[in-house]
Amino acid sequence: MIDNKTEENKTITTTNKTSNNKDNTPTYYIKVNYGAQVVTIYKKDDNGDYTVPVKAMVCSTGTATPTSGVYKIPARWEWLRLQGYVWGHYSTQIKGNILFHSVPYLRKGELDSLEYWEYDKLGTSASAGCVRLTVQDAKWIYDNCKNGTRG
Repeated sequence: MIDNKTEENKTITTTNKTSNNKDNTPTYYIKVNYGAQVVTIYKKDDNGDYTVPVKAMVCSTGTATPTSGVYKIPARWEWLRLQGYVWGHYSTQIKGNILFHSVPYLRKGELDSLEYWEYDKLGTSASAGCVRLTVQDAKWIYDNCKNGTRG
């Protein structure tokens, strides 16, 4: 599932294993493109291949973001304290301390404390290793890719 041909195409992929479809196969395929700094969500086409884009999300990855491997999402938090004493909204664990989460907030639950200067970096490599997203996109993953998602 991991394409390591070029730096632009290195990806993390996960699939949602908690689907309600008849053959009990994963609902979604999530691809992180490091060169483009974009997360793309795919669903299956009529042939059963993940070719139908559902959502594209601008992101920021970092030097510690994994670029290969198979992952199982074990946990999620609506608010989680991150490295640097900041908070991630809608955090979904990928592996260890690597998460999908919103751009950081200075204070838990205070929506006006969003680090706008980090928001302005979306689309560039700017995180320590997590996959940063807009709040809306982090919430979409939080809501739709349940624990047990694999890649």
